[in-house]
Amino acid sequence: MERKIRKNNSMAMMFAGIGTDYRKVIHKIPGKERERIHQLSAILKEKYKLDIDSYLNGDPMDLECNFYNWLSIYTCDYAIYEWYVSQGVVPDYLIGYSMGLITALACSHAITFEAGALLLYDINQNVSENEGMATIIGFDKDELSRIIKESHCEEKVFVACENNPYCFGISGYENNVRSVCQEAAGQGALKIYAIDSKFAFHTPLYHRPERDLTVSVEKIKVVDSTIPVVSSIDQSIRWKSQDITDELVRNMYSTMKWGESIAMLSQSGTKNFIEMGLGKGLTKISRSIEDTCQFDTFDTVSKDIAGHVTVGALVHEIGAC
Repeated sequence: MERKIRKNNSMAMMFAGIGTDYRKVIHKIPGKERERIHQLSAILKEKYKLDIDSYLNGDPMDLECNFYNWLSIYTCDYAIYEWYVSQGVVPDYLIGYSMGLITALACSHAITFEAGALLLYDINQNVSENEGMATIIGFDKDELSRIIKESHCEEKVFVACENNPYCFGISGYENNVRSVCQEAAGQGALKIYAIDSKFAFHTPLYHRPERDLTVSVEKIKVVDSTIPVVSSIDQSIRWKSQDITDELVRNMYSTMKWGESIAMLSQSGTKNFIEMGLGKGLTKISRSIEDTCQFDTFDTVSKDIAGHVTVGALVHEIGAC
């Protein structure tokens, strides 16, 4: 049966963090939005001397800088969100995965596009040479904690992201993260992914004075959000400026409980989710949490939109998965 965006239930948009390579899929973005990315890229090029547009086009350049990846995801997701809204697809809630929180807040107008880029820039200035992250699939939390202990990596590697009951992100010292991954592989992990990050995000290791985002947040203006934002840390609903400021700071070093956030939204009536941007990673890890929900990506939504004269007709239709 044809998939449709339904409006009989609440809808949330999910924003990914780091790691996705948009260069392979940038061709999917409609021409008008591609021009919008070009405009936003010009703003960032003047500010940071990094040519995001050329990076997305595949031009040769110094790709050792993770900031290209960070800003390309941020810029594209921001432009695609504008496209959704222009088509009448407006969410009831926003939820950001890791640094996807910054994109969500920019899209909710709690901060400006330029302010979000500044926060990403400041975060990137404190890169570490000995920290890393990975995703491990195939164990529950207790089993993964046992593997960390058996690898003698306690207080060196932490469960940083609780994605679903059998998928977790780990963060810590790079060598220790590698040891835990090797032990997990030996014990039958279904899949293990290295994450291209030089930060032990969402762990106590990240929580150092020089990385305190409070100083950076004080440089920008934060206002009340136009759309409620769900905390991936404690599942609270945040929209007041002070709450958003606090969330930005603690998001960097607190354990992220993505699965609990999706479950909370579902149980409170949100049954439709759209993954913002061009990726599918959040959809993959979220589908197993609540089987009563519909999860869509840019591919499925744009296909539905192409089959209708207007998106207004689409969002008012009531359909089933």
